[in-house]
Amino acid sequence: MMFDAIWTASLEPLKTRREVRSYLARGLNDLIGHQAKQDPSRELAGLATGSDREVIDSYRFLEALCASLTARDARYASILVSLDVRDLFAKALQRMKELPPDAREMLTPRTSPVAPSGQTRQEVAA
Repeated sequence: MMFDAIWTASLEPLKTRREVRSYLARGLNDLIGHQAKQDPSRELAGLATGSDREVIDSYRFLEALCASLTARDARYASILVSLDVRDLFAKALQRMKELPPDAREMLTPRTSPVAPSGQTRQEVAA
């Protein structure tokens, strides 16, 4: 929520879904890049932004992760980062829906991001 206005203003001028995904990758790195090397954000380190499908699947994973949190969890910085990352993905998806699909995206097979343990995100969220 803290970055909501910044993300909205930054995503608005982007004209392609590819530009949105690039912005999303940079934003994700800004939010968790320094933490991904540490233990707290292991779940977030495997989020994918390479295709529309990966963004959608990563957002669904984040939704499931954040839905399982309690108010008590909010005292941990990594949890607050998870919520910010989820909000960033939501804003990016909202902007992507406003743009036509990239021609290259239509040719790419659909894959599901894989968690570090080798399970798909859907298996981890279940």
